[in-house]
Amino acid sequence: MDFSIDQCQNYRDQRGNLIQFISEQFLAEHQLGFGQIYLLTFEGKNVIRGNHYHLHSSEVFCLVQGEIEIALEDIDTKERYTRVFSSGSETVLRITIGPKIAHAIKSLSESAILVSYASKMYDPINEDKYTYKLL
Repeated sequence: MDFSIDQCQNYRDQRGNLIQFISEQFLAEHQLGFGQIYLLTFEGKNVIRGNHYHLHSSEVFCLVQGEIEIALEDIDTKERYTRVFSSGSETVLRITIGPKIAHAIKSLSESAILVSYASKMYDPINEDKYTYKLL
């Protein structure tokens, strides 16, 4: 299944953390072009975002605040993966999701924030977004 979870670089000092989410090197290693970076917010427990897949673009997520459940499913093989992520840890994880991997994210806390990257700019005329119910 085309996804990975790896640790972001975290530079910590007395002021707090500087977390390297996306770098030129990361994009080159994953053969990704620059599309867009955005924030996802969840206002309320059990709010669900996603429930879709993309044929031509990849996405990367990093939890900034809260607790979430993420569900992934390969649309061809039906292989499935779920995991709960919580913020506040010294280790900050980055979730990279490739094309044809359906994904849904559910807030388990009253609010949650994710920083997100998409390999292609959003185009409302040609969305490259296909509904696929997971959660």
